[in-house]
Order: sequence, then structure tokens, then C-alpha cells
Amino acid sequence: MRRRRGNRAGKKNFVPSIDVEAWLAKNPMSMVTCPNQPGNLKISAQSCVKRHKTANEPRFATIGAEPFNLFVFKMNLKPCADCELGARLAAKAAKSDMAAA
Repeated sequence: MRRRRGNRAGKKNFVPSIDVEAWLAKNPMSMVTCPNQPGNLKISAQSCVKRHKTANEPRFATIGAEPFNLFVFKMNLKPCADCELGARLAAKAAKSDMAAA
């Protein structure tokens, strides 16, 4: 019979300090549905831009199968490299960054 796992070091479970549903209702354009991830995953537009930029960095082009953890990271970002949504959001973010500067 398995023992029930308790919290580590007596820490309480994470409880968000904001009402997530209320925040999503106020900020519907902050989240996008990722076309490359399964299950209609919703991520923030900022996260999408970051994944697209990271996937297109030249340093990831030369990573082989060793070390394995970097290989897995590279394969996780592979669909983001050619993503039209990520490219569009990255261009929009670059425009807003230039306008702010």
C-alpha cells in the first residue's frame, strides 16, 4: 500500500493571490492559443514571443544529441521557429519597443 505524500517541509500549497478567471475576463488579448502545442494550450503573448526568439537563435542550430537536456530543450522549441503567430507577435513587440525608446 502506498503512503500518501505530504507537503515538503510543511509548506502550504500555492494559492494564487488574484482571481485568475476575473483577470482573464479583463485581459482577453493577453493570452493566445498556441497552434503548435497540443490541447489548445493558452500562453501569454510575451511567452510566445520569447519562445519564438529563443527558437531562432543561431546557437541552437549546432546542438546535437549531447548533452541530452539541451537536445530536449531544442526539440521542444523546434515548432516555434517557423510559427507564423510567434513571428507576427515578435514583430509587433519589436515595433512597440522601438516606439517606446
